[in-house]
This record gives sequence, structure tokens and C-alpha cells, in this order.
Amino acid sequence: MIDIDKKDIIATRRTSDGRFVIFTGTDVRPSWPLRWWGAVADTGGDGFGLLARLDGLSAPDGWTARQLLAVAQARMAAEGERHPSTAAAEAVAHLELAAAAFREPTGQMAPDAPVVFEPGDEASPYGWTVARCGAFRLQLCPDPEGQGEGVTPQQVLIVLDQLLHDGARAFSFARGLWVCRSHVAAALAAEVRRLEAVRANAPQP
Repeated sequence: MIDIDKKDIIATRRTSDGRFVIFTGTDVRPSWPLRWWGAVADTGGDGFGLLARLDGLSAPDGWTARQLLAVAQARMAAEGERHPSTAAAEAVAHLELAAAAFREPTGQMAPDAPVVFEPGDEASPYGWTVARCGAFRLQLCPDPEGQGEGVTPQQVLIVLDQLLHDGARAFSFARGLWVCRSHVAAALAAEVRRLEAVRANAPQP
């Protein structure tokens, strides 16, 4: 498991099935808008760490809010194609609205590198399970129930929700962040409902 100094932990959140996401303030500089930069996700294995930032001007590196939105949108769209459901459709719709509402809080558009999607090593009903952006690689859980190894879509949404929540508090004048965050929170709630329904209908051992 990734070693984390307890004094660096800013917040801890859990998914509906108990997996954690820990937000850490390691290497955060005083001039940055957020108290945390890194997030560590419980993947059912060794854990996975990623850097996250509001935009390209908020920190020198890491996944931006737009890039994480693109990952969440693509995965929920893939889930909607795999197994159409009201919850998946709601998640996709809210993520589209979130992406449309997002505005860089500084008012300066920092270009984001494109996100590309690739098949992973594990068998999956999805056409891809790996998201790449520049040097960063995000291995998503290949299992629709979110019980295999890898970062689950719910964890991606939790990172986004925390990023936008804290960003909206740091830039209280930036209405777009508040609107974006409200849609991400709604997508997160829809994903929880989808998981509950999928697990309820799963074959029992």
C-alpha cells in the first residue's frame, strides 16, 4: 500500500462500498488555491496515487478538472452502452452539463492535453479501461460492479467532487465552479444508485 504521512492527510472520503480516497497536502505550495494536490485511491490492491488540479495554472502538473471530467464522461457513456439504465443516463447528462459549466477560475484558458483511452491487460466488458494524458496513466476498474482492482468510476467522481468543492470555496466568485460541482455531485449520486441496482441483480455465489 502507498505510504502516507498522517500529517499530510487533508481529507478522507469513502465510496458506497467502503473503498477510500485520501487527499494529501504533500508538496503543496502556499500560493496554490487548494490545500491538497495528491489523491490516493484504494484499488483493492496496492492503491493508486494521482495528482489533481483545477486547471493548468493551479499547479505545475497533474490531471485537470476538465481531463477528469472527460474520463468520467467516457466511462459512464461506456456503461450506458453496455447496460442502458436511468442512473447511467443521468450520470452522463450531469457530466455533460458539468463540462459545459466549468470555467477556469483565473479567467485564463490553459490548454489541456487530450485524454486517450486504451484497452487494459484485464478482461472487461468495456472496450477500454486505461485513460492516458501525457505522462499520466489511470487504470480504471474493469468490473461494472466496481469490485475488481483499479480505480472505480465512483472514486474518480469523488476526486472531482472534492476538487470542485474546494475550488469553489477558494474562488467563491467563480459561479461556474459551483454549478459544475453541483452536477458532479448529482452524477456521483446517480453512480451510487447504478451500483446498488447492479449489485442487487448480480448472481449470488
